Amino acid sequence: MGRIWLLALGMFAIGTDLFIVSGLLPSVAGTLGLSTAAAGQTVTVFALTYAVAAPVLAGVTARVDRRTLLVTVLAVFAAGNGLSAVAPSYGVLLLSRVVAGAGAALYASTASAVAAGITAPERRGRALAVVYAGMTTAIALGVPLGSAIGEVASWRWAFGFVALLALATLAGLWPSLPSVPGRSAAGITRRLAAVRIRRAPAALLTTMLWVVGTFTVYTYLGAVLDRAGRVGAAQRPWLLLLFGVGSFFGVLAGGRLADRIGAVAGLAGSVGLLAVVLAALAPALRSAAGTAVALAAWGLVHWCAFPLIQHRLLALGGDDGDMLLALNNSAVYLGQTVAGAVGGLLAGAGRLGSLPWAGAASEVLALLVLAAGAVSRPLSARGRAVPGSGRRTRPGAAG
Repeated sequence: MGRIWLLALGMFAIGTDLFIVSGLLPSVAGTLGLSTAAAGQTVTVFALTYAVAAPVLAGVTARVDRRTLLVTVLAVFAAGNGLSAVAPSYGVLLLSRVVAGAGAALYASTASAVAAGITAPERRGRALAVVYAGMTTAIALGVPLGSAIGEVASWRWAFGFVALLALATLAGLWPSLPSVPGRSAAGITRRLAAVRIRRAPAALLTTMLWVVGTFTVYTYLGAVLDRAGRVGAAQRPWLLLLFGVGSFFGVLAGGRLADRIGAVAGLAGSVGLLAVVLAALAPALRSAAGTAVALAAWGLVHWCAFPLIQHRLLALGGDDGDMLLALNNSAVYLGQTVAGAVGGLLAGAGRLGSLPWAGAASEVLALLVLAAGAVSRPLSARGRAVPGSGRRTRPGAAG
């Protein structure tokens, strides 16, 4: 499992990069003479690059050996953060976030596919969980650590910290990871046609709605906590730490569920519980203790779903599982974009108290889409060919 934990270290670096910037925006704006809104576009540029680049780069690099690809994208990701650390102007900073976002997008989908490929089938769910435990650990530890570095030294050192994490992962993976051949010699158009695999559109829509549910609330969590008035500013870092700790254990639990009861059943339970937790969030925020319990439970049940989603997509995709994982990354960021818009509309209308209910409603929709996809006409025993391909997906192992 040592190699899997190294892949998780790379996800820790990416997770830290994803979440760290929001806390550094005032410092970035002050140094470069920007408004906070302009500085915030560095987050938007990173997210959009991640969403668009994930499927495109996965198709372009389909033939490349996976070990070579992983170390290359880690180098690109490290270079992007290194450039962020020394950026002399706003334009260079935006460019650096594009480079880092492209590297992050391709690493995330490739690391998951490699972890599944070098692990025995009966332990695949746990391997995927360990890889994404790196992401959840970043929420709990990486972001506070990076923010502390930015506070003590400079936001530039925080980006440098992320670059060093990526280089450490690269140094560990290159000698330890075996050569893993690319999984397809098909062109990018044929690879992108993987989205038409039976049940894949419903699975990707489930991901998007799952993300919308959580991030409709999480994006505006500070404002929601202010409205509740039970938690002071000094308590919030500890509450977010509880969310991160819950996330860490949730992603590990999701991996075990995938191996023991199957991805669809585990995912249905996780999303259903998430709807309940979000609906209960409003009354829970009436006390500090209730808020702490609610945030820990929220992180647990939300992140429990992620390895289950990935396990299912790999089973659905067969030879094109890595492309479905890349498209899933795009669905995640599309979901975050939609969540920001929905939450913004409700917040602008003075309906902050409705955010948890809107999030819960989105999770119910995700559960309905999951159920509809699971009961759709099953594959034949021989499997179904991906459009334009001579290969077949694995028979409906994903449910």
